Amino acid sequence: MSPAQRVEALVVALDHAESRAAAVGRAVADTAADLDSVARRLGGGTGSEGDAAVGGGWSGHAGAQARSRVGDAAAEARMVSGACLYLADVLRVEGSRLSRALINWVDDERVRPGRGDVTAVADADLALTVRLREAAESLAGYTDAETVACIDLSGSTDDDPRDVAELWHSLGPAERERLARDHPELGSVAGVSSATRDAINRTRLRRLLEAGEGPGLVELTAHLAEDPARHLLALHPDGRAVVASGDPDGADSVVTLIPGTGSSLESIDRTADRAGAVCEASARPDAGPGDPTAGSCVSVSWQGYDAPDDVAAAGFSTASAREHAQDLRTFAAGLDAVESMDGRDSPHAVVGYSYGSAVLGAASADPSGLAADRMIHVGSPGATVDSLAEQRVDEGGTARQAAHHEVVGVATRWDPVPWWSTTGVLGERPGTEEFGGLAVDVTEPGSGPGSTRDAHSTYFDRGTVSLEEIGRLVADTD
Repeated sequence: MSPAQRVEALVVALDHAESRAAAVGRAVADTAADLDSVARRLGGGTGSEGDAAVGGGWSGHAGAQARSRVGDAAAEARMVSGACLYLADVLRVEGSRLSRALINWVDDERVRPGRGDVTAVADADLALTVRLREAAESLAGYTDAETVACIDLSGSTDDDPRDVAELWHSLGPAERERLARDHPELGSVAGVSSATRDAINRTRLRRLLEAGEGPGLVELTAHLAEDPARHLLALHPDGRAVVASGDPDGADSVVTLIPGTGSSLESIDRTADRAGAVCEASARPDAGPGDPTAGSCVSVSWQGYDAPDDVAAAGFSTASAREHAQDLRTFAAGLDAVESMDGRDSPHAVVGYSYGSAVLGAASADPSGLAADRMIHVGSPGATVDSLAEQRVDEGGTARQAAHHEVVGVATRWDPVPWWSTTGVLGERPGTEEFGGLAVDVTEPGSGPGSTRDAHSTYFDRGTVSLEEIGRLVADTD
């Protein structure tokens, strides 16, 4: 095996180990949730005021012992889960440092060994060794009752994603487990690692289902079950959620799709399919299966807002778009913050489809900007603002005005929805002479007025000019 092949094998092994550690962490978290459920059935659950659960249960000394043992097992399972997720974080962050020290990418996109930066390799190797030892020691003593008390994460950082990411990265596995156990709301806090958020949110999802709360949870559960690689990055009882096709923290590129009118968790499969199609379309045409230079793309279905139910409701109000624009900004900043902890700078393209364009425009109109490398408006009825001058980019915590090529309007001439922007109700649409930005016409060759009926719903259909162009825009994002 050549030196280059050995280097590639090491990087692949680190990536595989990280994936396995995260998978074990999620599986053990599910086991802990199952044990909690058993404890409740035994009569060991508690009400909202801490009183014993009402109705049945195993009474007497034997019942108390059984509940105690099940409760202890659940607590230990959560500790193990936290340690595994911590290990996954270590492998991702420190493993990335080591791989960058070992690998050199040359102009022909071939992988070569590093060029003799012995200090960088030694430092990265030492950091990985030290943190792996910490993880091992934690696994060996995860039941230590003297674990130091944890701080309230959100209270210490004012929920700034970059502060959250820095603090989370500094915590040991026991502290992380304590926070995850005591603060289930961390599942939706930007800046916490995606693997941890997924584990927390899956437990919350199971409990919400058991309680019969929240719209669309059955469909969301089925969607997650279809592919274990999917990550539940945010979950709200009112029927909002964010789902990624994989772990975005270690991806080479990320595409976030904001769906439009009528979207909800009930239609999460459709949104995920469209987002995934964009990732597929962004892949290099010459990249074959397993090609190490092809890069990994993770698609995100951002159902993080309450979309208008129909066109009539959407066409006359920007309220839905503005209400959750801050949530989109925080989510994007969180991805950027976690990624920066391992020195990565992977491109993030955000695609706003139909009314989702209004959400995207409102998010990037804030003075703090949106942490996105390209904002693509597809079939936009308006972006809530009237000019490119009102669009800002959050670049590592510093805001600046968006450049011409960073804001793109994609439309076909037969789609009637973009013409709604002429009313001014939802603002101007990107790509027009009035708004500015890059304009991409995706009208199918040979199409005509007869295409009007379906033009707005086929932008993400495989084999279309529109999907090919959207994929090209994502591929060209840096």
